[in-house]
Amino acid sequence: EITTRLQTLRLASGAETDIGINVMRGKRKLPADDEVPCCILIEGDDSVEDAAGRLQSALVKVRVAFIIDAFDRCDPDNPNDKAHAMIRDIKRVLFVDGRTFGGKVVEVAYRGRDIGPRPDGVALVQARVMIEVSYAEDLANP
Repeated sequence: EITTRLQTLRLASGAETDIGINVMRGKRKLPADDEVPCCILIEGDDSVEDAAGRLQSALVKVRVAFIIDAFDRCDPDNPNDKAHAMIRDIKRVLFVDGRTFGGKVVEVAYRGRDIGPRPDGVALVQARVMIEVSYAEDLANP
């Protein structure tokens, strides 16, 4: 769901940036020049919040952290302008219909944002949005 939403981030569809052109899941290296603009979705470990109160049940409530890193070219003298646009785009697309991905999950919690450090004069900027997603999972039918 997160990938699908991020892929809609295009200037042609009304976003402020084109970071949805290339969405990668799990990449840890900085993107190559030909991969920018882009988003990288990094998935954290699961943590079980609740076993739904029934010891015999296979239903659990799971929480997982996600980091969305976005990279784009920018004005090297004002890189934060592009970073703030990327952050706004990501927030809008993730929370457009509230905090449940339209009822698909229990909750999407916003955990903050960051703008990546870079040497002055570099025309590339990184913006990060952190969320946690809680959802119910039937372990017998994942």
